[in-house]
Amino acid sequence: MLLFATQLSGQSNVEELFTNGDYAKVIEILTAKESNEPLTLRDYFLLTKSYGRNKQYANGLIYSNEMIGKSLEAKDTTSLIKAFNLKAENLIDSGGYKSGVIFCEQSSRVFREQDSIEFQKLCFKWGMMYYHTGEFQNAYDTYNKITLPKYRDLSLFTNNYALTLMGLEKWDEALFYFKKSIAKYKSKGNTEKLNVNYSNVSIVYMNQGKWAESKVYLDSAASVLYNDSSLRAQKGIYTNYFKLYQIQGKYDKASHYLELISEVNEDIYRKKINEEIDALETSNRREDHLREKVRASDRQILWGTIVSLLALIGFISTIFYFKYKNVKSAHEKSVTEQQLLRSQMTPHFIFNSLSVIQGMVLNKEDKKAVKYLSKFSKLLRLILESSREKLVAVKEELLALQSYVELQNLSRLQPFEYKVEIDDSVNEEDILIPPMLIQPFIENAIEHGFKERIDDPKIKIHLSAQNNVLVCTIKDNGIGLNATKNITKSHKNSLATKITSERLKMLSKDFKIESNLILEDREKYNEKGTQVTLMIPYKI
Repeated sequence: MLLFATQLSGQSNVEELFTNGDYAKVIEILTAKESNEPLTLRDYFLLTKSYGRNKQYANGLIYSNEMIGKSLEAKDTTSLIKAFNLKAENLIDSGGYKSGVIFCEQSSRVFREQDSIEFQKLCFKWGMMYYHTGEFQNAYDTYNKITLPKYRDLSLFTNNYALTLMGLEKWDEALFYFKKSIAKYKSKGNTEKLNVNYSNVSIVYMNQGKWAESKVYLDSAASVLYNDSSLRAQKGIYTNYFKLYQIQGKYDKASHYLELISEVNEDIYRKKINEEIDALETSNRREDHLREKVRASDRQILWGTIVSLLALIGFISTIFYFKYKNVKSAHEKSVTEQQLLRSQMTPHFIFNSLSVIQGMVLNKEDKKAVKYLSKFSKLLRLILESSREKLVAVKEELLALQSYVELQNLSRLQPFEYKVEIDDSVNEEDILIPPMLIQPFIENAIEHGFKERIDDPKIKIHLSAQNNVLVCTIKDNGIGLNATKNITKSHKNSLATKITSERLKMLSKDFKIESNLILEDREKYNEKGTQVTLMIPYKI
């Protein structure tokens, strides 16, 4: 009786914390509970919702999928439908729009007549995912399935419906709903939502050719920006300023906002990387916990076999099989997260390259822009092809690096010399390594090592192989690691190191071979510049 009362008290405490918005504490309590006992469906709901509210969408997706599985096992349709809505929330918040549309189309068939309220909740996310994939008519039809007056009166509906109307170029109707949303946000004092809607109204006026009205609303949007405004809100406003000035032929002002957009893109990229690393660490902790549970279960099975009848062996083997299957599933999730982490190198490079191309176009350097675009498309194809593979040949990796260096030299006022030395021990076609491991350090040498103008800038790569490890040494003659630390923000400097260290740890675990990453200032060798040594496990 006392135990039952304690459990009720603990659940009540979690519910209260969730209601009060203390989502981090809810995550802490329920994660600890999961280590000792199975979570209830209500626990899964609160944990998934808390991860979403805490903007940890990758973890939210993991737990929404688990809630779907547990609901199916329990044949609990009500909880299953709630889990569908939770997964849709996390998909839209994490930007998984295409997969979200497919998921909503499939899950909508499960909803029953008595689930009409939950179905209309799903339509909010479903319609927005259609909008983000450019399927404006489908978004419009989906939003019109929301018929409850209290739902249609919500600012969430009026705002998203206006965006859909804008996509269909129904400008006057879009203005009506945007201004309706603005009135609601003004009454609530919600400045973050206000600046988004002001910005959207400016787009409508821009498309109607009303430049003055567009500028007024855009200035209003910018005036309510504050330090904690979302990065996407800032980017949206800067993008609209860029379009407005570009249309009017005011290229100097347009160029200024293009630079601001590039800076915000960098911040968005860094934030996304950190979120994925945090989610990966959580996934690895859960995998270790599952393995420990299996080891404990194995010990119980051993003692049970000694003292039990032979008839129990089949039953015990069945239990072991299902527990092993769970561990395998958790490991596959971890591998998926690792692949996602590796793929994050591409958006960062694309943002920078597109900014360079736009700058060339604005400066009317057409021939240079065409040449740059040709090399950029070639490199992008190489990166996309390699990102699908876990391992690529050293020859392919060096080809991608060569293309990257050529592209960088096109956009620089002072080109640098690039040289690769390969020992006889390295078979370029047979040795396989993970893609995009070396490129971040070439980029660091260019952006930070050559930040100040130096005479005859050089980057040299040396490759050798020993004991199933590829030793890659990268040297530059830039300002050096110590000087770089003094003039560069720490989170920019450490980003490539942090990502590469995580990937090398995963490789060591997979290949069962030690790896290492060493960064040194060449001052210790009485030389100038930075030296990076990568010890990469490889396969043949």
